[in-house]
Amino acid sequence: MDLVCYLVDDNQVDIRPARNRREWMNQTPGSFAYRCLPLSIANGHGWEIRCPGTCEAEWNGGSDKGDIQLAFEDEGNSSTEDEKPTAFAESHFGSGILTFNTGVILKTPPGYDLWVTGPTNEFKDGVQAMSAVIESYWMPFSFTMNWKFTRPHLKVRFEKGEPFCFFFPVEHGLLERVNPTFEQVVERSDLERQYKSALYKRALLIPFEKGKGREVKGKDRFEGWYIRGEMPDGTEVADHKTRLELKPFKMGHRSPRR
Repeated sequence: MDLVCYLVDDNQVDIRPARNRREWMNQTPGSFAYRCLPLSIANGHGWEIRCPGTCEAEWNGGSDKGDIQLAFEDEGNSSTEDEKPTAFAESHFGSGILTFNTGVILKTPPGYDLWVTGPTNEFKDGVQAMSAVIESYWMPFSFTMNWKFTRPHLKVRFEKGEPFCFFFPVEHGLLERVNPTFEQVVERSDLERQYKSALYKRALLIPFEKGKGREVKGKDRFEGWYIRGEMPDGTEVADHKTRLELKPFKMGHRSPRR
């Protein structure tokens, strides 16, 4: 499928496949966090839009648009509601919401929306990324990425080149076609067998992790069957992924300006 990013002016936009790694995950003992493959896959499950400059914002706790103070290092200015520079970040809605202007129109094919949020599994003290689902197959306008302050009187900083937006396509209306049901696992003998196999392996591992048995080192510390793409009994799983390789945006055919 095609995902087209329409540039609305001559300003450069930095959109890249999302990063697989996270600094906090690097700092876990032995980079242990990367052993959670679903977490690692989610990190790179889309594209990121990065800040064109450095921005520092502080909210005083009020609900007015002027209650957020903004400073842009690369532009050498600050803003209130009365004097607001043309910038990639602004106080547009009030209520402690910091708005980033993407400056692009993203178009998906018919039948697909865009899930838009902040960088996955990344955290910033004092502010929380807000999530949105956009009907990008028809919307003829750019969208904004919004962050909500979670406490006042704290300066929040977005560095130049830091991702402020993360997005990926989702099928339009898919959730409404889903039929959720409950069943007992004993009704699926094959699933029950694999579950009990995984449970047994985990039960063997726990005493070692707690130091009640031999010292656990290296790969013995992990069950590993999910990372390898195997069922607990060793059966290989088709199309298992340990890393996503997303394509970068590239410039397509450029029509002459009218």
